[in-house]
Amino acid sequence: MDKRLIVWTLDSSDCNVHSELLSFSESPISDRFQPSVQKAPDLEVGLLKLVAGDSDLLAMPASIMWGNEALIAESGCSVIGARTPRRPNLVLVSPNRLFYQPKSAIIVSDSNLVRRQFMRARPDLTVISPDDVKTGARGKKAPSDDIDRARWLGQMLDSGIIDGFVISRAEYENSGQTERRHTLMPSPKERGGPHFLPKPYSDLIVIVGRRGFPKATAELVTEPEGNTVLWIQSRILGSLDEDLFEILGIQVRHRQVGSLIREAEEEKDLVMLDACHNPEGEVKEDEVRVEVRMEIISADGRRTLQLHRLIPRSDFQHATISLLRDWGQLLAETSREVPRDHPSDALAPPFIQLHDS
Repeated sequence: MDKRLIVWTLDSSDCNVHSELLSFSESPISDRFQPSVQKAPDLEVGLLKLVAGDSDLLAMPASIMWGNEALIAESGCSVIGARTPRRPNLVLVSPNRLFYQPKSAIIVSDSNLVRRQFMRARPDLTVISPDDVKTGARGKKAPSDDIDRARWLGQMLDSGIIDGFVISRAEYENSGQTERRHTLMPSPKERGGPHFLPKPYSDLIVIVGRRGFPKATAELVTEPEGNTVLWIQSRILGSLDEDLFEILGIQVRHRQVGSLIREAEEEKDLVMLDACHNPEGEVKEDEVRVEVRMEIISADGRRTLQLHRLIPRSDFQHATISLLRDWGQLLAETSREVPRDHPSDALAPPFIQLHDS
């Protein structure tokens, strides 16, 4: 064993980085290093420890990194990679599954994206934010802390004030929930069923190190799929207006060609089947595909703008640039008002209304 590898971690309410990094002791990295995983109180302290040499790496949720890139760069550090999301999907906490909810059931979520997704799946539901819950007590509002708010919503559910609420798996576990949970999956088991793409950076852990950190060691700590997810999602978010972040659903993952072909044959999806073959009609089963799915849903949940790409991993960076160009054109075309055919005609509304009225 060569030496110790000291990793400081930052947790968020929906991403338990510390518990994930503790798995280092059971991974191949322990053959070369003696890992030591410790908790940092905040980003500033974590960066100070890293710069001072008191730690070798800093691991944090990608959601914390977002918006703090300048602070990380000014401290002399950089993001060296990421780890693959393990539990990016949210859960519905309720005694009933989505399609067994009674008509006009009250479902609570603090995510604008999730509220739109639920309205798309069940327009008859009443989907509200935590601040809109009517408790019957004047001035009583939902707690601002995520874990406290999850416990509070659990009390509202037990009291029958609401019929269910949506939180992350980490929040479900950390808040001590006892009610049943139902995972909101990005790919339904039945063709045409409701799907729930996660929000950007869901459960994605980024690894920060000092500039010049050894590449060989970085490859032991990071994961190829996590690096792909981080690269693509960062470029997509960097190309969008900030007011669209809260309504964007996105999934990036590695897919094996064999599983893609089986899925395409089961669903009779000729487009996906064609994407698994090269121009000569041959299947390259040894090359991983990168699947990118992203969508924006109208405020009433009735219309969806979605893009789905399968990209050879060897070409994912160039293909992402093409994807961003196509997505920008789709977004601009579908969100503009339809021009008049005649001066006397009224302006038609856009295909998709991006913002709440």
